[in-house]
Amino acid sequence: MLSLLLKSIQILFLINNVSVKSYNMDQANICEYLSGAAYCGKDEYNTMKLAGPASEFVYQDTLYDIKTDLQGYIGYISSKKKIYVALRGSSSALNWLDDIEVRLVDYTTWPSCGCRVHRGFYTSAQGVTNKTIETINILKKRFPKYSVIMTGHSYGASTVQLLAMELEKKGIKVEIYNYGQPRVGDAKYADFVNTVIEDYWRFTHNRDIVPHVPPTTGFGYLHSCREVFEDENGILNLCSETDCEDSKCANKYSLTQTNTDDHSYYLGRRIDCENSII
Repeated sequence: MLSLLLKSIQILFLINNVSVKSYNMDQANICEYLSGAAYCGKDEYNTMKLAGPASEFVYQDTLYDIKTDLQGYIGYISSKKKIYVALRGSSSALNWLDDIEVRLVDYTTWPSCGCRVHRGFYTSAQGVTNKTIETINILKKRFPKYSVIMTGHSYGASTVQLLAMELEKKGIKVEIYNYGQPRVGDAKYADFVNTVIEDYWRFTHNRDIVPHVPPTTGFGYLHSCREVFEDENGILNLCSETDCEDSKCANKYSLTQTNTDDHSYYLGRRIDCENSII
């Protein structure tokens, strides 16, 4: 009887252990630096030296879409066996035009989804898709065992999500570590992302306004899971696996209770160029 009870407890533990998926804090810190360094701009990417946990990063190529001014870069860290793609947040008037282009359009990358997504973010992602795939394939030939991680802050985060879906469509499996990401698409799209990208982590910080836009009411936008909420004391909380607008996390604040200050700080640091490079 005792052995049966112990076996039942072991099975229950294994089930619970499998069901609770978590992020990698080491990768979260690396990606926060990479997202900050993306603000250095395309003219600096090939010469900048990353600081902190991203100090071993080796630059490979720059991403740039002249139409939307989306900028980013690709490289790798050999000790981690990872290829990284980082996209810049809003830094120019063209970027902000994309940010406010909130009209939902048909999501043609995965027609079976029947989804709709933010027009501006989608246009930005498609503008660098071919270059991203080309560069990753070059690195994959050199490092066939390396996996791909994508990261961004703000506008860069939303575009990373859509770009990652483009890569997944081409058979390139990715992980995502995003910071202060706006909503990207409708409910169908939000659910669909979580069926395609297994390791997707969306960090939010306390009262950061950006994860609250575009609004759900009147616009039809929703977030995908999995949210990691950073509270006012810097403590990280893993949010619901099924309620992607978890009322215990960022969504416990209404839009009127948010601020712009919390958008600039993630994982205890200001997320910008100056604080991410040597």
